[in-house]
Amino acid sequence: MLSHPSSSPTLPIRVLFIVIGIGLATFGSPGQGSLPPVTTASAWQAQRSGTLARLSAVFFTDREHGWVVGSNGLILLTEDGGNQWRRVPQRSWDLLRDVFFLDHQRGFVLGEYSLFNRPGNKLPKERSFLLASYDGGLSWQGMSFASSTTEGEDPRRYNGDGLLRLLFVDDRTGWACGEAGLILVTKDSGRSWQMQRSGVRKLLYNLTAIDDQQAWMVGAGGVILRTVDGGRNWNEQASGTTLTLRAIHFVDARRGWAIGAGGTILATTNGGNRWQKQSAEVEATLNDVVFTSAREGWVAGDHGTLLHTRDAGATWEDVSLSTRANLLRLFFIAPDCGWVVGTNGVIYKYQRVKDE
Repeated sequence: MLSHPSSSPTLPIRVLFIVIGIGLATFGSPGQGSLPPVTTASAWQAQRSGTLARLSAVFFTDREHGWVVGSNGLILLTEDGGNQWRRVPQRSWDLLRDVFFLDHQRGFVLGEYSLFNRPGNKLPKERSFLLASYDGGLSWQGMSFASSTTEGEDPRRYNGDGLLRLLFVDDRTGWACGEAGLILVTKDSGRSWQMQRSGVRKLLYNLTAIDDQQAWMVGAGGVILRTVDGGRNWNEQASGTTLTLRAIHFVDARRGWAIGAGGTILATTNGGNRWQKQSAEVEATLNDVVFTSAREGWVAGDHGTLLHTRDAGATWEDVSLSTRANLLRLFFIAPDCGWVVGTNGVIYKYQRVKDE
């Protein structure tokens, strides 16, 4: 089973990724008297989300059970692979940024308080919160990052900077990252969190990990950070760009890809010691990347941009969808099954009918 951004063998890879939308992808007209060919583009079909909200993240634990989160406290769940999505009742205007499930029952949602919804007993500057579910996402209970302390002897505490992404690599260990180089780690399934020193003050957009020791993060100004000791030390890698990097994914300890603004795609075959540019001949901001194997991968971006490679990124095929929505997150549960979600409530599902 695949997962993104972690490649832990016990959890799905998050590419976390079907696209939610209102229209269907359009394809070229077949010749007279012929049937339309099965193409990569035609394998993506829109699903009805029932909302025009910004959909921030998607996660599936198998081909049937999945969750999507977004603006205005929106949580959607499906039990049939996205044929039907239903809303989980929430009384909140908060922005939900990420979702991650350990199994069918246990899951987490990372959110950010709206200006008018910060609880009075929270720190004045606290912006992010965590929700936990133990019944498959039907109900959620709040958790706080406010008590987070820095690992080691440093008494500094989480100062309320916003968190953007959440990732667990096993049942107990997870990371979250966000503004001003903020990195938090949990080793007890989210019950408590500690700060880790990133060494940078830049916004960290995304993270990936292959186990509880090796992980990478990317962010503003082309920053790439790596740890090989569980986050006790984060070291900056030379990316060769100053453009914002919005997502990163590794399939093993050596091979990874990072994507971002201006159609930027970077690849490494040595754990990030050296990053090289790949060309997809697009200029749109790219928002997420996932590889289902060492050779096949997907990239999603603004204005319906969708890219596909079967040769580790040596060449990228433009298979953009017929939507102007920004595609924000991908998730693949298997090479032949994935989703992508984005603005305007779009959700698309990928199903490969036969070898392409």
